[in-house]
Amino acid sequence: MLPDTKIVSVQEMLIEEIKHQPETVVREVWDYLKSLEHQREREAPLNRLVADTWEKLGPAPEVDYDKL
Repeated sequence: MLPDTKIVSVQEMLIEEIKHQPETVVREVWDYLKSLEHQREREAPLNRLVADTWEKLGPAPEVDYDKL
């Protein structure tokens, strides 16, 4: 990368793009972001359950594939 190239984060690019959009588009983006937040909240308990189950199972047993 060239030293004079400005590094811009995705967040900064998104903010700049949103600034130039009509209010209806901005509202749609807002609604979509909120729906993603709600989806993550619903999935979070399931992720903890799976992680907890794997902890209870312990490490996978060593398998001797030559004997199979």
